[in-house]
Amino acid sequence: MARLVDKTVLIDDSDIDLFIQRRFLEVYNFSNQLVLYKSADDALDWLRGLTEDTAPDIIFLDLNMPETDGFAFLKTFSELPQAVRSKSRIVVLTSSNNLKDREEAFSYDNVIQFITKPLKQKDIEELKLLIVKA
Repeated sequence: MARLVDKTVLIDDSDIDLFIQRRFLEVYNFSNQLVLYKSADDALDWLRGLTEDTAPDIIFLDLNMPETDGFAFLKTFSELPQAVRSKSRIVVLTSSNNLKDREEAFSYDNVIQFITKPLKQKDIEELKLLIVKA
């Protein structure tokens, strides 16, 4: 099976969740490269230095994190250079199943999917369909 995307970023403050998500994406051959961040601030610092050619295709983002949470990340992400925003799509991957969180997440242009943890095969299949349409 061919890999779906070139570069994927996982942002989650939990080592366990990062490990599980990374392994799941590896098993399903989702991406050529996986980049992991435990901090939204660190991920944003990294993203600020990228171009359209080096920006990730997909960002999996947890909402509930200390310091800079997922919504603060989304707000700051929307202010990043167009070159990064035009390439990177965001999948909210969170323990929250709150309708208000879902609605707020989808108010950001780059958010293409809202998944409640844990990541499942069905989620990857749905995401593949969204990516193909984009």
